[in-house]
Amino acid sequence: MGANFVAHGYPKLGKSRQQTFQWTRSLGVPSVLTFLAIILEFFGGLSLIIGFLVPLVGFCIALEMAGAIILKKTKMKAPYMGQNSYEIDIVYFMLGIALVILGAGPISIDSLLLH
Repeated sequence: MGANFVAHGYPKLGKSRQQTFQWTRSLGVPSVLTFLAIILEFFGGLSLIIGFLVPLVGFCIALEMAGAIILKKTKMKAPYMGQNSYEIDIVYFMLGIALVILGAGPISIDSLLLH
């Protein structure tokens, strides 16, 4: 999950940043929320990979995915399944909730700091 978020966030930090901001602005998303989503995707993904602040990152991912689901369902009229659907967003939402509940595993920075 962390690697997927890094992979999606990294391009938005560089070459595709302007395109991302233009696209989300056209959907009515404030630029500050787009910026926070980009930061969360890249740095939150890195955080998940090393197991640092996992419950907090999981909560933030669940919030971002809830917003994505609502946006896709209402503004984009996306289907549940198929191309440009919100099916994967629901999966990431549920995974974010699972991270909040379960936390990081025994081989993580969180585990080292808490024990």
